[in-house]
Amino acid sequence: MAETANFQRNDARVDLPTRIFLTSDGMRLFAPKPGQLKRFKNLIGVARDCLADDAYNALLVQKMVLNGCIEEVYICLPNLLQYRQSIISTNNLILFAILYKKLTPSLAEVLCQSSVVQAYNRKNPKYAIVNINAVSRVKIDTLRAEKPQLFESMENEIADEVRAKIHRQPISDEDKQTRIRSLDKFIAWIDHRIWYMYLIVYQTTLRQELIKSFSDMIITYLSRTAVATHLSSLLMEFIQNAEKAHFERLIVRCGLAKKNEVDAFLRERVNRERAIEEAQRVNQMLDLAWSMNPDTTSVGQQYKIGITLSNFGLITEETRMELAKKMRADTKGIALANFYKEKDPKKEDSLGAGLGLLYNSYLEEVCQKEGIMYKCNIYPEPEKEKTTVKIELLL
Repeated sequence: MAETANFQRNDARVDLPTRIFLTSDGMRLFAPKPGQLKRFKNLIGVARDCLADDAYNALLVQKMVLNGCIEEVYICLPNLLQYRQSIISTNNLILFAILYKKLTPSLAEVLCQSSVVQAYNRKNPKYAIVNINAVSRVKIDTLRAEKPQLFESMENEIADEVRAKIHRQPISDEDKQTRIRSLDKFIAWIDHRIWYMYLIVYQTTLRQELIKSFSDMIITYLSRTAVATHLSSLLMEFIQNAEKAHFERLIVRCGLAKKNEVDAFLRERVNRERAIEEAQRVNQMLDLAWSMNPDTTSVGQQYKIGITLSNFGLITEETRMELAKKMRADTKGIALANFYKEKDPKKEDSLGAGLGLLYNSYLEEVCQKEGIMYKCNIYPEPEKEKTTVKIELLL
């Protein structure tokens, strides 16, 4: 975490009131400056020291997730939809941090087992490439300092090859753009020792085979970015339904409007602000949290991310059946764009259950293809008049 300060200076601010609870490593990081920590309750109601503010530094938080310093990112607010982009950014930075964390060991393993490296090892048994840990960090850093243009040229060559392959893939334009936007950062996160292993083969007659093989590896890894894209869409759909139930319960109980008038009531900005104020007054909040403690949620080289969304207000049996139907949808051969409909101007602000839950089927499909464990469950809690959605990913 020595380079954390560099990330803190130049990164964009994410405007989202958050409580960031730290792991033991994270607490040690802030031990010299305990004044930066505040005491708040976490998702399960336990008071703990945390970083709490109305905004956070995205790269700093992502770096802390990557280094296993964050246990939980928790949002407790009377409304969430107005923070849509910030919530999506938070979800993406957490997922991408885990992908970056797994990038080096994944690429190293695939590279060492690839046919091109195996062919090199047969020709050069004395200098066989078998393990990334056998590469000296000092040696590679010295070599990069002596020949920066060589390594920059190799990285640019791979990036160009990957971009060309992505454009030829039979995937949606949205997925292509997501992968291309992610490419430079993914390449920047590749361990320098991998580039050293790459260079050894690159300087032989196997160069062209290596470029093809290594670019294919990165293409395969970038395909996991679809998980973040679909998960963000699914999460926002759940948030929309949670906020509808949350406000409906509040508005009806406070006599602000009848149940069948709630949608129309919330279309007026002044009414929505009044409902938010009332939620704050009676402390009826929406809870959203990402948990990723590596000490308790990792399995071998895999990392578990848990997302919990909880709201006051119970979904009706009709809504529950509709959600289940959408979550079981067969999406084979159907493009995401086919699920979109022209907006009805009279219903543009309606908070009903939309078609976004079909992303659940896409998410399951992508996770199954990529070997990622994925679970999504809805838990009604009648005794508390609450509904909780729990999502788990094992990357």
